[in-house]
Amino acid sequence: PWRFSMELAFPQDVLGSTVYASQMVSREKGINFDAVGFEPDAELPACLISSKQLQEAVSNILDNAIKYVRRRRKGPGRPRIPQVKVSITANEPPLGAGCTIWVEDNGPGIPEGERKSVFERGFRSSEVRDEVKGSGLGLSVAKFWLNRMGGRIELLEKGGPSKLQGTTVRIILFRDPER
Repeated sequence: PWRFSMELAFPQDVLGSTVYASQMVSREKGINFDAVGFEPDAELPACLISSKQLQEAVSNILDNAIKYVRRRRKGPGRPRIPQVKVSITANEPPLGAGCTIWVEDNGPGIPEGERKSVFERGFRSSEVRDEVKGSGLGLSVAKFWLNRMGGRIELLEKGGPSKLQGTTVRIILFRDPER
C-alpha cells in the first residue's frame, strides 16, 4: 500500500530547498540556524532514497527543532540565542557507505522518561502538550519513511557533533541498505 520509488541520489541536493526553507523560517523567529554540508560542491556519497519522503521526514524533524528550541530551559545557564544546526557528513565506519544527517538544537531537550516514546504515533510530551501546537505525528512519520528506505533515525541527548546541549536527531542513510 505504501509504494514509492527509490533511486540513488545525493541527499544534500535533495534536501537543499528543505533546509533553506527552514533557515528562512528560523530567521523570522529569531533563531540562529546553521546548515553545514549542503553546499552544491559537497563531496558526499549517493544514497538509495525516495526524495519526496526524505524531504518530508527531514522537514518534520527540522519543524520540531524550530518549534521547541525557543522553550526555556529550567535552571541557570539557559542559552540567550536559540540555535538549530543541521549538518550532513559521510558515514563513518563501522557504518556502510552513505550519509549521516544531524539535526541539533540548544533547547530544553526531551525528558529522559519520554525519549523512547517520541517516535510513537500521536505522542506529545506532557511538558509541551498545552504550550506548543502539534499533533504528535511528525517524528512517527519521519521514522516510518526512513525505515522504509532502509535508513535509521535515533534520538541522542547532547550527542551531536556540535554539542549544542539540547536534542540531537541522527538520521543514517545508506548507498546499499540491504548490506
